Amino acid sequence: MSQRIMPKSHLLLERRVNVEGMLHRNVIKSRSLNRLSVIPKIWGVPYQAYYMSCNMDHVLHNKQNSSDEEKEKDALLFAKRYKQDIEGFIKFIAESDFSVRSNYVESWNYIKQERHSLERHTNLGLCLTTASKIYM
Repeated sequence: MSQRIMPKSHLLLERRVNVEGMLHRNVIKSRSLNRLSVIPKIWGVPYQAYYMSCNMDHVLHNKQNSSDEEKEKDALLFAKRYKQDIEGFIKFIAESDFSVRSNYVESWNYIKQERHSLERHTNLGLCLTTASKIYM
């Protein structure tokens, strides 16, 4: 999943940043996610990993680099909107333009290609639609 590693030339350095440390962290995260995305069980317990690429603010609100205050405001508005509308929440996550609507394995293959991991995508809808069929 080397595509998750952002080249040095793409990093905005507004303050002193340990670029080598960030790149090393990204390599470790990529290796971990590569392994976790294909493991069906951990210690005998069924397991699947889901993603919101880049970050949650990017996927849910189409915003990047939000301040802590903006994140809190957006989170409260989002919670208020969907608190009593679980079906609407599932539809939003599963059927939006950022939703990866393939099967689980294909969704992980997709996010590993090109620069998709840096774009606005999630496969969380796969989990939510499956759970809603079981529990709703």
